[in-house]
Amino acid sequence: MKNHSVEKYKNKIIDYLIPIILSLVIATVLIWTELTTRSGLTLDDTAFHFHRFYDTYQQIQNHNFSYFQMNYGMGESGRIVNALYGPFFAYLMGGLLLFCSSWLRFQILITYLIFLVGGLGIYRLSRKVKLSQVVSSIVTTLFLTTGYIAYWPRSNAFNSWGAVLIPFVLIQGINLLNNHKKRFSWISLGIVMAIVAQIHLLSTFFSILALIPFFIYGLVLSENKRQMWIDVFKAVGLFIVLTANVWGAFLLLYPTNQMASPIDYSPVLTAVNLSVAGTSTMWTSITEVTLLLFIVQLIYVIFNFKSSKLNTFVTLEGIVFLYLSSNLFPWQFVKDILPAVTGYLQFPNRFTVVAYPLLFLGIGLTLNELIKNHGKKLGMIASALAVVVVLFNVRADFNEINNMINENYHGIRDNVIEMREKGLIPYIKKLQINTGNSPDYLPLHDNISSGDVPGKLRDILQRKSQFRKKVLLGGHLQLTWNENETKLTTLPIFLYSQSELKVNNKRVNPRVSEIGMPIVKAKKGENKAILAFKTPIWFITLFCISIITWIIILLYGGINLFKYFKETMISS
Repeated sequence: MKNHSVEKYKNKIIDYLIPIILSLVIATVLIWTELTTRSGLTLDDTAFHFHRFYDTYQQIQNHNFSYFQMNYGMGESGRIVNALYGPFFAYLMGGLLLFCSSWLRFQILITYLIFLVGGLGIYRLSRKVKLSQVVSSIVTTLFLTTGYIAYWPRSNAFNSWGAVLIPFVLIQGINLLNNHKKRFSWISLGIVMAIVAQIHLLSTFFSILALIPFFIYGLVLSENKRQMWIDVFKAVGLFIVLTANVWGAFLLLYPTNQMASPIDYSPVLTAVNLSVAGTSTMWTSITEVTLLLFIVQLIYVIFNFKSSKLNTFVTLEGIVFLYLSSNLFPWQFVKDILPAVTGYLQFPNRFTVVAYPLLFLGIGLTLNELIKNHGKKLGMIASALAVVVVLFNVRADFNEINNMINENYHGIRDNVIEMREKGLIPYIKKLQINTGNSPDYLPLHDNISSGDVPGKLRDILQRKSQFRKKVLLGGHLQLTWNENETKLTTLPIFLYSQSELKVNNKRVNPRVSEIGMPIVKAKKGENKAILAFKTPIWFITLFCISIITWIIILLYGGINLFKYFKETMISS
């Protein structure tokens, strides 16, 4: 009995080591050139997200917190971003920055982190549906080398963080599906969805879409439909409490401010092209071998739909999401009817964050069935073909990342050097002008469109060197500057309806520019302005409720984990 317990304990350790080792190896291979040349990458979304994390890093380091107003990042402008975009995760990343002496180390660290989380998630999902360790490993490598996770090292697109969480969401989907066998945990469902919302809000939308078919199928199979509905509403209630800071911020800002949306992109141009396979595993292309693998999987399911209902279910749902992500879907028609998709959804290829894990899970189920029903030889041949797909995808991803490194090294070599040097300030200061490319959440006026913001923003930020900025206690931002005469001056800060501005010790309610910058009357000589954000009591209450609930959840989880390890050690 004791030997059996020891063996079981060893198997569990191995089961966790497999995805960790796979994730580290794949990440290392993909960013090998970055590691060996110590060449960090300044990519399309790098400035936006690094500034978010730099702001929380400075808040933590200086013990001077400002949940809404950004006083350190985004050009020290009082702009609001983190409160609406993965707030708690931004503070977690700011905490990680405390342990990094350079941006290169930070970039490499979070790349490894994203692969580790993604690898653990997809592997646990595979084992959840009883795939073997070998097949689960194949599914894991397929997942990590295809789509938004592999896209992270050459984009820093935050949809990648949503992609790594989808397998954990799908684990909850399997629990919903199997509710007729074992009642699903509404606490786990609520927590997982809340974590997604605290990291990448748009991925919450994709997660809900992914779970709806699982819930409907589970409800059909369930013998106690009333209890299942009750548990789902409990999960929703827990989600609402855990994300009170997120939806509370939207309730505070959106009714009283005209908030800028992200820049519009045509969904027609950003859908995955399934008509012509490409050399990349992401953005608007898919490799020939991956597309062929999906086609073979669909054909297998069509001819063997009775052999595994789960395989049929996840494959068909995956195909639906792949269709939504592709140029085969009538995106031009959708764009004409709902123009908002160009600013909020932006890229239909984002639907692949659900399509790929579902389809790879289906492929894993097919491999398991082939091994079980047709012998190990056929299963090994099929597994070998899947490994070939992995190798093709690794080559495609490696080449893309290498191209980005070469472009950065020869095109913006100063950035590469500053990223590897100790100290975070030189590089982030240089990136300030790049934050002007993103209009997200700026307070707009005069019906200006988000697409017109970047040009106006860059013009103002280029002139901000004449202002001296200092962060005061309480999260207030002070600007000082000199004028040769009395004149109207546009300050390089942003006013929201909840902002309070004092100029030369007098509270003012100035006229603002189209992008929310105050135009104040400055006197001759030295001028001083102080910007503050007035947070209402009701939001502070919501924030505290969210924090306290997370602390309770963490303590509860820690106690249960301690009990589990204690029982395991005693039994062994």
